[in-house]
Amino acid sequence: MSDFLSKFGKDNYDKLENEQKSSGEKNEPKAEEKQDEPIVESAPSTSSDPVNQPAQSRYYSNIAQRDADNDRSDEEVEVDPDYRRKKRRKQGFIIAGSVLAAILLFFIYYQMVHVKMEDFVGKPVSEARTWTTDNDLEMELTQEYSTEYEENQIISQSVPEKDKVRKGKKVQFVSSKGADPEDVIPLPDFSQMSQPDIVSWIEENHAKNLKVVYEFSETIKQGEFIRMEIRDSNITAEEYKRKDSAAVYLSKGEEVFAKDITVPDFSNKPKEEVEQWAKTNMIEMEYEEEDSNTIEANLIISQSVKAEEKVAKKDQMKVKVSLGKATLVPNFGELTPDEASEQTGLTLSVKQKFHSDVSYGKLISQSVEAGTKLMGQEETAVNVVYSLGRPYLRDYRGQLDGDLPRLFYEDYHSKGANVNYIVKYVDSPEVKGTIVGMSAFNQFINMTYTVEVQVSNNDSVSPISVPVPDDMGEGE
Repeated sequence: MSDFLSKFGKDNYDKLENEQKSSGEKNEPKAEEKQDEPIVESAPSTSSDPVNQPAQSRYYSNIAQRDADNDRSDEEVEVDPDYRRKKRRKQGFIIAGSVLAAILLFFIYYQMVHVKMEDFVGKPVSEARTWTTDNDLEMELTQEYSTEYEENQIISQSVPEKDKVRKGKKVQFVSSKGADPEDVIPLPDFSQMSQPDIVSWIEENHAKNLKVVYEFSETIKQGEFIRMEIRDSNITAEEYKRKDSAAVYLSKGEEVFAKDITVPDFSNKPKEEVEQWAKTNMIEMEYEEEDSNTIEANLIISQSVKAEEKVAKKDQMKVKVSLGKATLVPNFGELTPDEASEQTGLTLSVKQKFHSDVSYGKLISQSVEAGTKLMGQEETAVNVVYSLGRPYLRDYRGQLDGDLPRLFYEDYHSKGANVNYIVKYVDSPEVKGTIVGMSAFNQFINMTYTVEVQVSNNDSVSPISVPVPDDMGEGE
């Protein structure tokens, strides 16, 4: 079969066609002769040698062999009458394929050295820079202020979208520096605006330095205005620029904490430990001091929230702190001055003073009320005053007038009586300065009293001077 198909090549086909024509011309008369000649059948020869065969037999044998060869030739070779048309169509296909291949190669080459421009307007500069780097393009970037585009966003590009640009070329981009910080944007009255309106105003005016700060408030509802602060106190709301720092404080409402803090057992723990725990967990701790005969001073006696219970931040809690063993202040009105002086645990100061209404030995006052519990040395100081009754004016005759200030202070002034004296000098045989008389003496007087004291003015009488020998030794 392969041999048969190989004969349909261009050269073999022409050769076979010529041979067929010439063979047809030669065979046509022979066919006529064959038809005209009678067919004589010869008797088969008993001899196998062709030489010995008759000539007529060899003739007919050659004719039969030739016809058989012609029949085989007709069976093996078949001429296609549409070959030339197919050949022309094949050549057309080849030419068209070559043209298409050339176009394809040019298209591929064009695509390799050109890139389709993308639209970067409104996109980040970093995205445009990455794209130009990946596509072997050079990026030229300039910046300008813009309120339409955010900072570092592309505003425009030199090559429009979808246009082809050759690799290695320079593409210009303009990016935004954001809104101009020197622009003056007067601040509105935020107290009259809602939270969404405040946020929208900040976004619309590109006031990036104006922050919205949320803080908890127990009195202002959530989302409502609390206050506004401009960092530079010299700038007013009407003079505010984008570059100025300011903050609008809005309420987050009352802060609510979960009860997730476990309360420890503070019994017999130092107060300092409780203070540290309360500070760490933001617990509002109240301390109440109380004396205890069993718990040492500064240790915890009890707590308002039991151990292992849960509390939340800013919850209130109370603990009792021991002041140690207390000293009970007695009623000194039931004690005598001597009994009061014998009291222990207290720093007592027992005094006696004159009193016009309280009889002798009775309690006038005590600095700390009876039944009070006192703690520590400073707090246990108690002043007790007992009555000496009405003042009694003593007889000072025979005393010297120089002793009168001391005597009147010790006897009266230090004990609460306002007893004073006036001195009157008189002629007397007594030594000068000796008290020789009093307007009153040895009697009870009022709390305020003035007595006249008479003092001798005799200059003729002087004390006797005893000379001391020069030769008296020490100790004599």
